[in-house]
Amino acid sequence: MLRLRVWLLIAAIALILLDKFSFISKFRDIVSIYVHNHIVMFEYKIISYPKLVFLQKDTQKKLETENIQLRQQVEKDAIIIKQQNNQSTNAKEVENLNSKSALYNNFNIIMARGVIDVNYLVNNKLLIDKGSNHGIKLGSTVVNKEGVIGQIGLVNSNNSQVILITNLDYKIYLQNQVTKSKMLASGIGNNNMQVKYINKTDKISIGDILVTTGLDDLYPANIPVARVIKVFYENNGFNSAICEPVVNFNKLQYLLVLKNAQQ
Repeated sequence: MLRLRVWLLIAAIALILLDKFSFISKFRDIVSIYVHNHIVMFEYKIISYPKLVFLQKDTQKKLETENIQLRQQVEKDAIIIKQQNNQSTNAKEVENLNSKSALYNNFNIIMARGVIDVNYLVNNKLLIDKGSNHGIKLGSTVVNKEGVIGQIGLVNSNNSQVILITNLDYKIYLQNQVTKSKMLASGIGNNNMQVKYINKTDKISIGDILVTTGLDDLYPANIPVARVIKVFYENNGFNSAICEPVVNFNKLQYLLVLKNAQQ
């Protein structure tokens, strides 16, 4: 029994020395630290996972909210910039119209704004934002800085309807800007006019500009109306032509309503 105790004591001392002075202690420490770290990290993940999920959702909501606010701000800025550009364009348009007002010294002038609606596309008629409350009269003529637009065909209190020069019911006497030869023009739809009764001795060519005569007291003389785009040589003593308006009706904004002051 005594011998067994001695051998156990020797073995214990040997194990202590082996553990202290061999690689086993270092290996044990490394393994224990490694296992401890992973256990701690695993516990942290288990405990923190719900918080991380909720935090991620909150962060995502905040980012979405910030993105929406940023998008709205960009849209507002774009609208402001567009309005500023439109105001600048409108100011130039009004200035250009005012510069033309000297041509209409014998006319009462009312400035209005065009509104394109279904009638413009179907019946070649244009709505404007001024009516009888603003002094608009039936039969008044309408122009802008480029030339003749048409004539007032319907008047309400706060708006009016313009019969465009391309409307089938519109007729006007014109003259060639160069030769001064007179001719009758009428609307034929599709953004075109037809010119009839051109004397065969009068020269007319594609590209010629036809202007007002000033003889009807509706328009001053020499206001551009249409441009010749095709000429027909007839056998009845007269020629005819197809013309397009000099005014671009698709870009109408401000315009002038005229009424002869002497009428």
